[in-house]
Amino acid sequence: MAVFDDDTVDLLGKVASDLMDGVAIADGEATGTLKYVDDYTGFSGDVSEQSGNYLVLIAESVEGATITAELTGGIHGPVTLDDDGILIARITDSVTAVTFTTTKGTDSKTTVIDLTGLTLADS
Repeated sequence: MAVFDDDTVDLLGKVASDLMDGVAIADGEATGTLKYVDDYTGFSGDVSEQSGNYLVLIAESVEGATITAELTGGIHGPVTLDDDGILIARITDSVTAVTFTTTKGTDSKTTVIDLTGLTLADS
């Protein structure tokens, strides 16, 4: 898993630098700042999820594998990532980690990223 920082890719109407500043992952822990974003209508049709702090990560794809991501302390269950492997997640104070599970056939690998080192910028 890695931080997605390619500002040439449209992330539902934003680019990575609109959402994050100095975010990095080392030893299973994310650090840096998630900027506060208003009116992120591309992220969700639900008005209550259109403002806040957002994290963008990318999972390394394995040919023929399915990758799911789930936020510990999040309000939604696991989501299956598209083939691009990009996860855009709204992070709140209650979210402490993200778990990626890569499954291919009967093989499965789980990676947990601790999110408690992130700073959530205020509005």
